[in-house]
Amino acid sequence: MKEITFILPGKDDKPVGGYKIVYEYANRFANADYKVNLIYHHIELDYKDRNLFLRVKRYFGFLYHRARHHYNAGEWFNLSSKINKVYLYRTNNRGMKKFRNSYAIATAVQTAYELNKIKCIPDERKFYFIQDFEAWNGKTDEYVYNSYKFPMTKIVIAPWLKERVEKAGNTAYLVPNGFDFEYFGLKTPIENRKPYEVTMLYHLDDRKRCCDSMKALETVKKEIPDLHVTMFGTPDRPQNLPEWYSYYKCPDRETHNKILNDTAVFVAASNLEGFGLTVGESMICGCAVACTDNGGFSCMAKNNETALTSPVYDTEALAKNIIKLIKNDELRIKIAGNGNKFIKTFTWEKAFNSFKSILEK
Repeated sequence: MKEITFILPGKDDKPVGGYKIVYEYANRFANADYKVNLIYHHIELDYKDRNLFLRVKRYFGFLYHRARHHYNAGEWFNLSSKINKVYLYRTNNRGMKKFRNSYAIATAVQTAYELNKIKCIPDERKFYFIQDFEAWNGKTDEYVYNSYKFPMTKIVIAPWLKERVEKAGNTAYLVPNGFDFEYFGLKTPIENRKPYEVTMLYHLDDRKRCCDSMKALETVKKEIPDLHVTMFGTPDRPQNLPEWYSYYKCPDRETHNKILNDTAVFVAASNLEGFGLTVGESMICGCAVACTDNGGFSCMAKNNETALTSPVYDTEALAKNIIKLIKNDELRIKIAGNGNKFIKTFTWEKAFNSFKSILEK
């Protein structure tokens, strides 16, 4: 039996887009009769440079999270029971020997550094699944670019990430994400929606630029008093949210679909996105998209075709696009219909077959 091991950077107690994609692949490999392992661990790349107190504190933190089932391998995701879950503080040759016959997949920049050090797995069985340019939490651009030079096969989810790998002097296979057309679906006809019903994702990551979306929507509200915004996300409800906002924390499947089907326009203002799953999910449900023009969104958001796009940080341009979609039903219906048709080309069957063929070359 063929074996595949995904190395994840930590706990997954809340929905995260990158984990969601890995879990989709894990399920599909399990259904294709692969032995599938998910390694969760508490990585500390610079542990040798930290003082003893911090190292001990971090280790006991790992034990605490493991005991409290914070590494629960997809509690929010329907993960196959066939999948083997492994909990490690750090990966090393000793701990990885049992996976030496696996296709080993690094799923984040930290895990790429860890996998690169493992000698018991040959380089030709090492893969680096790149879902974003992960220069955050103190990591520099140089640190990320250096990971792209490691002798392992790179797989990226978007053209802009392929360009980053090539900038580092390496090559990568492009495998765009698939979407779950059973989880999300168009239930309310596009033409029947109230055009002033708008939705957006709320996230604490500054790269999502929720502040820019909300600033643009303030401008829209002045021109369209009937505007109502439904916001959803994993954090607690933001404080001082205007009364013309509704907020749903961690909506379940039915509620999530209802939000996107009751909505005419989906708004997103990220300055950087690996791919932008929420844009695609909103298209599946029939929303017209007004978003910023970044590398991730551009996989799906084609200006004046499948979305109206605006420059990053330009809240006035974003507001104008939202107003256009609200005031012009013909334009909104066209953009939403084009987006709904285009997003259907992003199937999981296509993504999985491409990913699998790269491993088995």
